[in-house]
Amino acid sequence: MNRDLEQAAAVLGIGPRKLRRRLREMGVIDHEGNLACAFRDKANLYVDTRQRWNPAIGNWTNYGVIMSTERGIEWLAEQLGITITKKDAAA
Repeated sequence: MNRDLEQAAAVLGIGPRKLRRRLREMGVIDHEGNLACAFRDKANLYVDTRQRWNPAIGNWTNYGVIMSTERGIEWLAEQLGITITKKDAAA
């Protein structure tokens, strides 16, 4: 099951802001919250591109959401020194 960073933070038992701060410190995401190039295509994290209708400009706006795979959750826990007890219960 793939999760966004908010859901990943819940599985890891930390808040989403704390997770993003730690990822910035590790260099996984940049100051704008984008996934760093070195961590793309590693089967742990990826960017899911989405779009929404923007009525102010009368056009679609594209944006990316950082997603984590199951392997990515385990990798994040290892990098952050966190033990996951109940992965499915947090989802």
